[in-house]
Amino acid sequence: MNKLWIVVKDGFYDSYVFMYHGSIKPTTEELQKHLHVYIVTQLDRLCQIFYNFLLKKMINHLWIIMDWNRRWAKKRGLPGLMWHKSGAENVRKIVKLADEKWIKFITLWALSTDNLKKRNEKEVKWIIKLINNIENYLSEMIENGLKLDVIWNIKELPQESQNVLNGVINKTKDNTGIVVTIALIYWWQDEIVRATKKIIKSWINPDLLTKQEFRKYLDTAKLPIVDIIVRTWWDIRHSGFMLYDSEYSEYYFTDKKWPEFDEDELNKVINIFNDRNRTFGG
Repeated sequence: MNKLWIVVKDGFYDSYVFMYHGSIKPTTEELQKHLHVYIVTQLDRLCQIFYNFLLKKMINHLWIIMDWNRRWAKKRGLPGLMWHKSGAENVRKIVKLADEKWIKFITLWALSTDNLKKRNEKEVKWIIKLINNIENYLSEMIENGLKLDVIWNIKELPQESQNVLNGVINKTKDNTGIVVTIALIYWWQDEIVRATKKIIKSWINPDLLTKQEFRKYLDTAKLPIVDIIVRTWWDIRHSGFMLYDSEYSEYYFTDKKWPEFDEDELNKVINIFNDRNRTFGG
């Protein structure tokens, strides 16, 4: 199988790859035919995006509860760190796809407070190692315009991990592409307690406290309200995931384990969201 690259400078895409067999290159007519199909496909995609935008059906903020990394890897006989490493690699793929599909914010629940307390010490060390390796992807984040952020109970992480994450966050803070937020050592009830403590310390008049004002003290205050929450592998529950911000969020449950969650599954999420009639209580 050979590849012939056609670079289009004035189009809305960078390049087109025509695959052909053998040593005989395709004719000009064949190239024009395949290039035409590609252009029509891309135009159709752009029209659908614009149509959804007009109907205000674009997913602006997608939340994903990533589940079943361990079970997926164990089923395949993969050792140790591989189950979390496979999940981390899929994060890269899905974030890139979400960016291509004009999703502006994606939040990923990577580690809950209970995960940290109940997992064995060896597994926790593996997870911490993955967190510390995130700076290895810094150049890729900057190249793609990705902005990284984290919501967490920061004191629960080792100092090295805090330094690594804060460093990457600082170096990507001016990027204007997709905003990727990782929920680490996160639990909704803990977040409410932290917010309440902040409010008490601020000496706010309780009679003036509204739900909008309360939200300013949450970890998620810097994020827009979520549009749809995805949970992998059929556990039909929210597990205390950001309940304050999900009053009118849509839900999507899939039988795919997180490492199996791919572009087809993401397209299903987008299509289901577009087909929902969101009345927001009206």
